[in-house]
Amino acid sequence: MTRKEEKTAQIIQAATEEFLKKGLDAASMHNIAETAKVSKRTLYKYFPGKDELYNALVDELLDRVHDMYQFSYSPDISTKQQLEIIVNNKIDLTTSEFFLNMSRIVIGEMLKSRMLSEDQLARMNNSETLFVEWIDEAKKNNKISSEMDSKFIADQFHSIMKGQIFFPILFGFVDLKTIDKKEVRDMTVNFFMNSFCG
Repeated sequence: MTRKEEKTAQIIQAATEEFLKKGLDAASMHNIAETAKVSKRTLYKYFPGKDELYNALVDELLDRVHDMYQFSYSPDISTKQQLEIIVNNKIDLTTSEFFLNMSRIVIGEMLKSRMLSEDQLARMNNSETLFVEWIDEAKKNNKISSEMDSKFIADQFHSIMKGQIFFPILFGFVDLKTIDKKEVRDMTVNFFMNSFCG
């Protein structure tokens, strides 16, 4: 990691803490600089204002989501095994402290009518499309028998995942420590297999 990358990571981590505590509008660039252990001059050199910092947080979140979906369908591996890998990756990401904190910030700002940019929305849509493409390939290989639209199947899959683990943890309804990740994975995979591959 270069010095610039280290500084950027320090600043983004500090901004995450500040935005979580106060929200974007009340956040202080002075506090962010102190927490990141950089001068205000350095902070403003990297990020001219809070909006640029917020967009950097969103971009970092989208990078992680995109990386999670970096897979393609393989006819040499069973559909169930591939799904287990996909679900494990999704669980690991969405239950990470980084992802949960970033999501709290973004959802909080969206509730205050701060919308994502067109580019960010396009990137989010592209990430979701990667799983739809995986489903399309599995259909071509006759491993998914459902005639339902691939995007609908993907939406059902994501709803099950988010409903079981992401939203309950995000909103504090359950403690991450009490969740059996293997059980969540198995339930999600079995739901998918029974609903769309039978």
